[in-house]
Amino acid sequence: MTPFRQKQDPVDIFTRVSFRVSVVWWCVILYLFQGVSIYCQTGELKGDESDDDVWTFVSMPDFLNVDCDYPQEGWEDALSYILESVKNEHPDFLVVAGDLVMGHWDGEHWHDKDSIQKYSNRYYNAWINRMNDHGLKYYTSIGDHEVGDNPWRSVKKLEAVKHYKRAFRDYLKMPENGPENMLGTAFWWRHKNVLFISTDVFEEGTSDQGLIKAGVTGEQLAWLDKVLVEHADARFKIVLGHTPILGPVRKWSSSGLMIEEGRDSEFWKTMKKHQVDLYLCGEVHAITCTERDDILQIAHGGLIGYNTRTNYMVATVGKNKIDLKIKEIEMLPHGNHLWQTKQNRPLEKVTISAENKEAGFYLVGTTTIDKTHQKKFIDSKGYFLRKYDTSSEGAVPIFKKDNPLGSPYELPKITVE
Repeated sequence: MTPFRQKQDPVDIFTRVSFRVSVVWWCVILYLFQGVSIYCQTGELKGDESDDDVWTFVSMPDFLNVDCDYPQEGWEDALSYILESVKNEHPDFLVVAGDLVMGHWDGEHWHDKDSIQKYSNRYYNAWINRMNDHGLKYYTSIGDHEVGDNPWRSVKKLEAVKHYKRAFRDYLKMPENGPENMLGTAFWWRHKNVLFISTDVFEEGTSDQGLIKAGVTGEQLAWLDKVLVEHADARFKIVLGHTPILGPVRKWSSSGLMIEEGRDSEFWKTMKKHQVDLYLCGEVHAITCTERDDILQIAHGGLIGYNTRTNYMVATVGKNKIDLKIKEIEMLPHGNHLWQTKQNRPLEKVTISAENKEAGFYLVGTTTIDKTHQKKFIDSKGYFLRKYDTSSEGAVPIFKKDNPLGSPYELPKITVE
């Protein structure tokens, strides 16, 4: 006997088939859309990687190292060009390893708390508004100019440091996850496959600079060690601090603050123990790239209004590699001096010529940190070559070019052909 089968409605069959076809087509469309999205963002279709695998940040310490209003007459065109150039690198964020302002806001006969608050409100807000208007997210380390500038020879000056640090914390609003006595001035963050730690190298102690000693010791050192232990799984580890550790380094219009113990410091040894990849610093307004113990120290940045060149570094981060490119541009400080609260004053105008704007920032150094297997530094050119990794060269501001010692007002230029 033939089994009984219920006769199916043709309309019902058509509906179910249409639904299945629609599901298939939606899957195809979503797959193609994902591929187009990846292509648009990276310029290539990737099989086993997503568009999140490669990303960029920019380093530009000592920007601006001057008390600037916003907009700053005579400067803003040049500053805008620099920041638009940074923006065109498409960074996830900008890191500035200290010296955002001039910060000479205390004095022997000043009411320091009030004057620090007054000028912090004026100049930090100008700095922040400039960055916001250029659409740049940022992380900022604390520099010596954020704590009144070296030296710190009096108890009154030392007392002012706590007001300076409070102002930095209140205005810059960095993560408050550091040691208890340095909340907002020492901190860490993690972005994708990279751990970043920003240190506060301005600790109380006796040095040739008075009552502040550059370094990372005690509670801050223990905190640094703890953070590195807790994030041992990060593919790359990057530490920021305002002052260089390894030397000698090039200096251009700088007092040349350093961490005195250098490679023998517990700070450096802690980074070595935890296999830190990069130490980014500023202070010296010139470029020196020094690799020791598998850690690459990069001291760079410029001093606008004083020097005739400035620079930034682009870091392109992948799964197992970081490509580093340092770029520089010519500029001309000129005119009279721009008012600052004290006598350290840049020139009142800064110009980047139309020709230099057209040419853009040029390449002065490249290298790649490759951790595909064992970590190595490859394809090094320009400032990253071993022959340039230390130097005692120095130069003075352009307005001191006729100095009695005959010191140069420019450092030798190094480029990548």
